[in-house]
Amino acid sequence: MITPTNPIHPKDTMVIYLTGMGNTYPAVTAGLPSPSNPLAQATISPTVTLGGQTLDVSYAGLVPGEVGVYQINATVPASGVPLGMSIPLTINQGSGSTTLNVRVVN
Repeated sequence: MITPTNPIHPKDTMVIYLTGMGNTYPAVTAGLPSPSNPLAQATISPTVTLGGQTLDVSYAGLVPGEVGVYQINATVPASGVPLGMSIPLTINQGSGSTTLNVRVVN
């Protein structure tokens, strides 16, 4: 979990859990757990930025075995991300966007 005492570092891969990412491929029936093979990936890929730097998103879709819970795996670049106590982490998908501030250190 990302906290002020457990901050983000360059080259970290974050696993972000969220809801509301919409349709997946393959489609999963509402109320049923998501499959593990094949993974149910979001049909609209999100963009994740940290301090204005775009992160590499390696997966965006439903969490296998869970109902309605999505995850995004995003890797922080080795350089170029600002350091500090209140760096904006933004997730954009389609017309939706959310931002929170996180601590980033070397």
